[in-house]
Amino acid sequence: MKIDDQKIYEDGEDFFELNGNAVMKLSPEAALSVCKIATFRRVSIGRIEGGIFNASGFEARGDCVWDSKVAVIFDSPGENNELAAKFILEEKFVHNAFILTV
Repeated sequence: MKIDDQKIYEDGEDFFELNGNAVMKLSPEAALSVCKIATFRRVSIGRIEGGIFNASGFEARGDCVWDSKVAVIFDSPGENNELAAKFILEEKFVHNAFILTV
């Protein structure tokens, strides 16, 4: 199955099943789910880009970017992914879509 560029994904499992790394637009709930699943899989979230998804597609916002701390990525994906989830929780009231990079 191919990733639909005109869709916002609501299920975090789709990110891993469809290889959505750095391209899949996720709802805040799906993005939070990806953080939990990534921790279970011992994978760190490296970057989050937030934006607005509407009928025109995805509009990335330069003021909504989160980058992990390099040392945390290798030492503790759980701690890193908790910080990623916190960022999503803080931004979800302004931004309705997120692209995650692992």
